[in-house]
Amino acid sequence: MVKPRPCRVCRKWFRPDAKVGDRQRVCGSPACQRELHRRNCVGWHRRNPGLEKETRFEERLVELDPAAQERLADPLEAINWPFAKGVIDLKIVALVRETGKVILRRARDLSSA
Repeated sequence: MVKPRPCRVCRKWFRPDAKVGDRQRVCGSPACQRELHRRNCVGWHRRNPGLEKETRFEERLVELDPAAQERLADPLEAINWPFAKGVIDLKIVALVRETGKVILRRARDLSSA
């Protein structure tokens, strides 16, 4: 049997669900559940700074889905270059694009040999 305990949000006493046991920290109130979720999200963002922004940037940078990318003759066409130019310095965009072309040419040379 699980002992009653105070909710970590509203501080009211509650009896935890027997299935959850000692792991339950807040009562069943929807407001307390939302607050717990908000606190957990804040903690996750503190432990993983910038991860969500990086993922959104990568999704916007590559426009096509993986199946469509395989059909392209030039994989560099899958990158949304105008978006990249708007977000980062033009010199970096040019460097990345030219590096990609060099790697692609080298891979084609090795595969044809």
